Amino acid sequence: MRLPICILLCLTATSVQAQDDRPDILDTPGVRIDTSGYLRAGVGWQSNGDRQQCFQLPGARAKYRLGNECEIYVEIATILTFGQEDSGPLLAFTLTGATVGTPVNSYDDFDFFGKEAWVGVSRVVDGGPFADATFWVGHRFYGRQDVHINDFYWWDATGTGLGITDVDLGFGAGSLALFTSSAADIETALDGTPYTRVDARVERIDIAPRTDMTVGLDLRFATDDTTRNDGGGMLTVQVNHETERGEAVTVALQTGWGAGRDLSFASDPEAADGDRSVRLVGEYLWNATDSFAIQATAVAEWQSDKRDWYSMSARPIWRLGQSDIYVALEAGLDHVVPEDDPARTLGKITTALEWRVGPAFFDRPVYRAYVTAAAWDDDATGAGIAPDIAGERGVTAGLQVEHFW
Repeated sequence: MRLPICILLCLTATSVQAQDDRPDILDTPGVRIDTSGYLRAGVGWQSNGDRQQCFQLPGARAKYRLGNECEIYVEIATILTFGQEDSGPLLAFTLTGATVGTPVNSYDDFDFFGKEAWVGVSRVVDGGPFADATFWVGHRFYGRQDVHINDFYWWDATGTGLGITDVDLGFGAGSLALFTSSAADIETALDGTPYTRVDARVERIDIAPRTDMTVGLDLRFATDDTTRNDGGGMLTVQVNHETERGEAVTVALQTGWGAGRDLSFASDPEAADGDRSVRLVGEYLWNATDSFAIQATAVAEWQSDKRDWYSMSARPIWRLGQSDIYVALEAGLDHVVPEDDPARTLGKITTALEWRVGPAFFDRPVYRAYVTAAAWDDDATGAGIAPDIAGERGVTAGLQVEHFW
């Protein structure tokens, strides 16, 4: 077993970033180059000394991630902006790349992906509803919403296309996009997908004090005759609320039909026109004090002719005294009910000792030493659960660094 040089470089990079929060490479009048990114890297072992395995229930879209990640992942975006900071048009070019290294502890296999390449132009209209709008074209992350503790992007419209965002409608901000291809990376998108998507949404609709709503409609149209359906779509209603104590609560209701049954940017060519799905997502985040923070989530998803998925978890974090050392505890439970097979269940719990730069839940970088235990039933084993561990229980331990900026 060896700690790869990549991890050492990641540790150095996060230390430097912690000391200087400015990601700017160049900042001059009229030209600016910024970066943003994410990384995680680590090593881990099973209780018997073998290489770490990660626990995810077959049929579940996500796994609870603390002490349960088995790869190096690095994603870096570079944003080149032309124009004055406070007046006149702004032209921005965003280029994002990523690499994934597996298997855990050896990392001999590294895959590289182009994630984004798009151009946006804003402030081209002086005044009126288009004053803050951005016109864009290319392949980009679009309208993504996720829950961090299970890395679940429950609303993600990523794809290749063009559109306009942040049009002032008076009661909210409107956006409209046309995607000719939809995939997580540029190479796959260039190969083409058999659907065109139209995404329309209105964001930041005030419905009550400290409460706003977003409504989005994503329609899919089949572009060839290789698909089982003629298209489909998905409808999302998201409500965000912040309490007087600073607690952030998000609740979202989504429904999909036909090609949009999977409630993802990826359309399902095998779905029938009459197939349906419904998903309810809840998220809770509270930075209570300098000594305590927590995130929690719950998901219920029903899919016709496929499977149902129920999931819930919480990750509280406690500070030890006034130090930079914290204890994180994450417990998660997943339950899948297939259409034709027996229901299956997996639970996991992780305890981690963390060094982090601040007390807020998303303060980074963070360095962790963790122990994870998981258990599952016979039906999960019969469904082909990964990891390849004898029996119905597993324990892993390891070290990890995580950072985003």
